[in-house]
Amino acid sequence: MTLIKLETLRIFGMTLIRIFTGYLIYRYGRELFNIEGLLDFLKKENIPFPVFTGYAAKIIELVGGIFLILGLFTRIVCILLMIVMYGVIYTTANGNFLEGEFPFLFLLLFGVFLINGAGKWSLDHVIAKRFARKVDMR
Repeated sequence: MTLIKLETLRIFGMTLIRIFTGYLIYRYGRELFNIEGLLDFLKKENIPFPVFTGYAAKIIELVGGIFLILGLFTRIVCILLMIVMYGVIYTTANGNFLEGEFPFLFLLLFGVFLINGAGKWSLDHVIAKRFARKVDMR
């Protein structure tokens, strides 16, 4: 394979991983519309401000998932999602990353997108190109 095809394959693969990760976290965020169980759990675990914490986590997951799918504000969204995943690991697996396997995998994926960005096939890339053109015209 030529170098160009390998680069295209890498871009396609990372885009696919970003979209699927965004969709999966969006699905968890949809629990916002049926949050009573989560709020009861947070109250039982004596988490500070359980109602605020529960709603904030679900809104971040819902909106963050959509933004991740679109590749919009990816790095900012990933920071917020990493905080939520750490909270999930802390509350459901007593802070043990090996016991909280799925949240830990999400945490790692969000870390990858925090470091690498959304990639070439994203709204972040489109916005950056448009902004760069406007800056060059001055």
